Amino acid sequence: MLSRSPLRLFSRSFGGRVQPLKATKPIKARPVTSAAPAPSASSGSHHQGHHQHGNNQHQRWRFGRYAAVPLVVATGAVMTLRSRAKAEEPTSGGLSGISGVPASALVRAYLVYTLCGFPTLIDISPKLLDVCTKSPIPGVKQVTEAIIRRTFFDQFVAGEDIPECIRSVNELGARGIGGVLNYSAEAEHDDGKHGDSHRAAEDANYQESYHAIEALGRHEASLPPAAQGSASYAIKLSGLIDIDILERASNTLVRMRPLAGDKSLTDAPYPGVPQVCDAVVIAPSDTTSSRAMIPSVSGAIEPTGILASDPDVSDSDLAELKVFWEKMRRLSDLAADSNVRLMIDAEYAATQPAMDALTQLLSMEYNRPRPGKPYHGPIIFGTYQSYLRRAPHLLDSALKHAEENGYALGIKIVRGAYFVKERKRWLKDGRTGADPIWPDKPATDAAYNQSVSKIVSTLQRQLAGPRPDLALSVVFATHNPESVAHVTEELKRAGLAEPSAETEYTGRLRLRDDVRGRLFVAQLFGMRDDITDGVVQTFDSGAVPVALKYIAYGKLDEVLPFLARRAIENKAVMAGEGGASVERKRVSDELWRRLVNA
Repeated sequence: MLSRSPLRLFSRSFGGRVQPLKATKPIKARPVTSAAPAPSASSGSHHQGHHQHGNNQHQRWRFGRYAAVPLVVATGAVMTLRSRAKAEEPTSGGLSGISGVPASALVRAYLVYTLCGFPTLIDISPKLLDVCTKSPIPGVKQVTEAIIRRTFFDQFVAGEDIPECIRSVNELGARGIGGVLNYSAEAEHDDGKHGDSHRAAEDANYQESYHAIEALGRHEASLPPAAQGSASYAIKLSGLIDIDILERASNTLVRMRPLAGDKSLTDAPYPGVPQVCDAVVIAPSDTTSSRAMIPSVSGAIEPTGILASDPDVSDSDLAELKVFWEKMRRLSDLAADSNVRLMIDAEYAATQPAMDALTQLLSMEYNRPRPGKPYHGPIIFGTYQSYLRRAPHLLDSALKHAEENGYALGIKIVRGAYFVKERKRWLKDGRTGADPIWPDKPATDAAYNQSVSKIVSTLQRQLAGPRPDLALSVVFATHNPESVAHVTEELKRAGLAEPSAETEYTGRLRLRDDVRGRLFVAQLFGMRDDITDGVVQTFDSGAVPVALKYIAYGKLDEVLPFLARRAIENKAVMAGEGGASVERKRVSDELWRRLVNA
């Protein structure tokens, strides 16, 4: 039995020589209470902070790398024992989904989730990573990257390139789970790239997205027709155009919109909702005619948070936006021809007006049947952030616009991941009025659940209407078990999911035929597998999965900002009982099960 202990498994996985713990009577798995959501990944590093020379330095790094192992694992064991002592209800999903996971991956997950349980470590992780990866001390960068690669990267990132991700998609598919690929290189306002270097990065990101959609299309075509319909690619617009251009375009849109005359739209809290007039900025036919159509509006817009000093879109920006619009149409054409959903990620509130406008324009073109082309439902999906005060206004506006203009709305609903930076920036800039975020998490949770109810009832109504082919499609992205339960109850209430003769004795729910392929529940790769497995066990949707994993990929240095941002934005959740502790307990239960059965 000792040969398969967690510590020896860790030693085998990471190359260290760790003495196994003395054998004790296995702890019988007890149930645990699931609580708060546990969104995504964090990043960290085992950096030893003192400079040494020659062999002493090398030995210190080796010692630091391996000496930390028993401490971290022992700490995790103590935390797991405490969670067992307090446990009262089983984790959703049980152990079935991880019964086939290699032991080395389980031990890695145990280590990562243990580290994610320390808010202080999460706080310092971005700075620590920055210092270590830029250190002039020989070997520090290499050791740091090696540790991150074998821990957080392998846990939360599916691979460095498309072929590695397609393998992950196949593995998930065998478990009844679909995949949403996302090239997770992130752009910031101060990313240090300008001019030619920025344009080269944008072109590379465009090519990466194009090839990824092609690969997903080939994979989708290889599946039996009944299993097709879940292939998706999530795209971050700031990777395709300078994020500052998006912000300047957004400033102009917010200043223009009050002139449109629709008070029901302009009353929405910052950053507002898209309007018809947005097209002259986001999809300009040419710089001269677009400039002539943009009204001359300047100054502060009270109380929308626009300052007099916020710059407007320039002529050169309009030229860049024209190129950007053409790129997005090419990607959308490819996605439509490949039967791949294109999910447009949400970003900072300051750039959302431009992104919302682009999403609406693309939806009007690609989310309806096209002459001579097969139609499988909406291709373009916008992301709706529930933590923004405008959330109910945006959803109502989008549903109304889609129905009035004859296209199907694609929705990905999330809570949101930028609240720390949003609040900090609002205060730092001295913007007027309330910041764009709900005051607390319960308000965000309420907004999310209200949106769920609205979406399900609208889907029920649209499917019963004269154009069921234009009914909405939705991805409920959440790491909150209560929200998943709410989705389930709403589907049952609306009659969109119910027990059937085949599922009566299993407790599973069967989605109605006209709902299959229209509704999904998603979590991030490497996080809340218990919820994902629970969705698989709950819903019978035929060959098309209901459960999705949002699969980040990219080279290590490209995705470090993604890992660091997720760590900071979700530290309270990760450290809570419903976050890393739930994941850690689930992994430890499986390890103990294997020890008992060895």
